[in-house]
Amino acid sequence: MLEKREFDRNDFLWRVSTAVTVVSGFFSLIVFVLLVINYMQFRTADPVNDPMLTQMRQDYAASPQKDEALAVRIRALELINRKAIFTTMAQIQTGSALLMVGVVVFMISFKYSIRWQREKPELEEVPTADREFLALAQSRQMIMWTGVGILAVGMGAAVLTQSNLNKVGAMAPTDAAAAPGETGPTTETAVAVLEPPKWEDIEKNWPSFRGPGSLGVAYFKTAPTDWDVASGKNIKWKVEAGLHAPNSPVIWDKKIFFSGANETTREIYCFNADDGKEIWKQTVADFGAPGEEKPKPTDETGFAAPTMVAHGGQVFAIFADGDLVSYDMDGKKLWEKSFGVPENHYGHSSSLLAYDKLLFVQFDSNKNPKLLALDIATGKEAWTAARKSISWASPIVAQTPFGPQLILNCEETVDAYDPITGKELWSQECLSGEVAPSPAYGNGIVLAAQEYAVAAAIQLEKSDAGITPKILWEFDELLPEISSPVGDGERFYYGTAGGVFVCLDAKSGQKLWEHEFEESIESSPVVVGDRIYVADKAGNIHIMKTSGTFELIGTRAMGEPVLATPAFMDNRIYVRTEKQLYCIEQANA
Repeated sequence: MLEKREFDRNDFLWRVSTAVTVVSGFFSLIVFVLLVINYMQFRTADPVNDPMLTQMRQDYAASPQKDEALAVRIRALELINRKAIFTTMAQIQTGSALLMVGVVVFMISFKYSIRWQREKPELEEVPTADREFLALAQSRQMIMWTGVGILAVGMGAAVLTQSNLNKVGAMAPTDAAAAPGETGPTTETAVAVLEPPKWEDIEKNWPSFRGPGSLGVAYFKTAPTDWDVASGKNIKWKVEAGLHAPNSPVIWDKKIFFSGANETTREIYCFNADDGKEIWKQTVADFGAPGEEKPKPTDETGFAAPTMVAHGGQVFAIFADGDLVSYDMDGKKLWEKSFGVPENHYGHSSSLLAYDKLLFVQFDSNKNPKLLALDIATGKEAWTAARKSISWASPIVAQTPFGPQLILNCEETVDAYDPITGKELWSQECLSGEVAPSPAYGNGIVLAAQEYAVAAAIQLEKSDAGITPKILWEFDELLPEISSPVGDGERFYYGTAGGVFVCLDAKSGQKLWEHEFEESIESSPVVVGDRIYVADKAGNIHIMKTSGTFELIGTRAMGEPVLATPAFMDNRIYVRTEKQLYCIEQANA
């Protein structure tokens, strides 16, 4: 028969040991959960067998000539994966040690909390010493085996993860890896290979929505004014525009890019800007989270509303479900990234923008909206800024007297950031409602406008605190709903959903003129030299003078609806209609 052992009772030591028991127990449980989660995440991500890296290696092996640029990208991605793996190994080693210490401290402190436990209250029915001692022994045994179980499972997760991690150390260099005695390049080296274009190069192309900086102002001052689709007059070429999408064509170095999508298929197209011949077409596989519910955009918005970006040696496309992909100019996929389906009415719709070594994604979701700057070479986040609220607008980069500024509209404010560091430079309240038009910039003034709100001119001024925005004037009569305004330095212009085109003085906000066209204007106007081009929804392109008085140069019909903003190069216009892509060229325009 078991004999009851008498323990010394000490109220102070009982309190201390009980507190240590509780703290160490919770600590061990938290470390245990983190180790298990780490193991599950590692198994899901599997950086050892990165499908993107595998595909890049296969592309390198299949290439008849050794592609050194691809080799550098492979080494850069391998370096990133290895860094992630070694970081995980360090976390697991630390977690394993902490778990062991936590469980040992828990078991010891639990033992002494029993030894120094308080006097038990007198019971009406006192159990026998045998039963009391047996119950005590069983409870201690149960606690001990629970601690051992937690330790075993946690250590097992750590060991299983490390068994996969250790495979990395044994990985032999691929053909694209560094030669013996060499080390793989850093991420900075990889970026240097994909040298970002200078602003002068960006200006001379049409790299994004509304052109350089997404400002709606063309670098070249010439553009056709006379053409006829029906007869083919001054129509250099036309091609089928692929899957339906309202995004605009972008152009870099004689190549024109745009995307299309429906509920099941996503495609990116590349055509020769001189003759309209297809150079390549890529189908973008769904790489979002399995089983994720797709967005439900309207028919007009579609699954590929955002305009692509062409930036030096790369092009980027994003779709309604938050999937972002990058290709080189020859159609080889460089990297992909999924942000998940945003929580909003139409899915992701803001167009992309690039500057220097960064790609900007205005990812507006009702939950956790944010502005992201991604490394163009790898897709890795360089910086992230939380958004105050969302919008359907797209960002611009303006070359201001105070340096380049990344400027965005949201439902309440206009916000400006340093494009390189992500530092907020200024913010100004002036908007309300569901904002779709992007901001405009001209001569130190930012214009933000939205139907059912106001058009507000924001003057940028230098102060001791940095850059101070000041509301210069507000205009609340005829306002844009979708079409974005544009500035020529002296005036701002925009079109409305009712078909009215408006001109405002940039300094005073005085309405200089308005003209009513027959159709709604959703495409954004573009300033080309001393002319403004704007397409209405029916497909009529109206050409006007940039002047304080209305002067219509002409109207040219495209024959089918136009929602996308045309692209302008030297003496050429590229127009994406509902079904076709046109190149218009006129001698001596």
